[in-house]
Amino acid sequence: MSVSVDSKFARFGSKSFAINKITSVDVRTVTTPPGKGWIAAVAVSVLCFLGSETSSGMLGGGVLFAAFAWYLYTHKDNETVHQLFLVTSGSETQAYQSSNQDEVFMLRDSIEEAMAAS
Repeated sequence: MSVSVDSKFARFGSKSFAINKITSVDVRTVTTPPGKGWIAAVAVSVLCFLGSETSSGMLGGGVLFAAFAWYLYTHKDNETVHQLFLVTSGSETQAYQSSNQDEVFMLRDSIEEAMAAS
């Protein structure tokens, strides 16, 4: 997405916001929970263990999926996204988001500087 800020407009892709119409700028941080893939791996490993009475291959599969579930569980990461919101007289709009916190705060500072100059 192409992003630019000048003395008259803040542009985010195809959306433009007039600097003199922006009343405030807000940055929010949202952390999403990690994926739940390890739960599916546990379910498959339990099914393999239940079917292992008749097949050593099922027992081996159960051990393999249990190890995979343990790996997924211990290597889960939360994803953090920083969102830039612009408030105008009529509404609040999420204008930009990035996992790079410095980038979002630099955009906020640029918009605030343009607001103060107008």
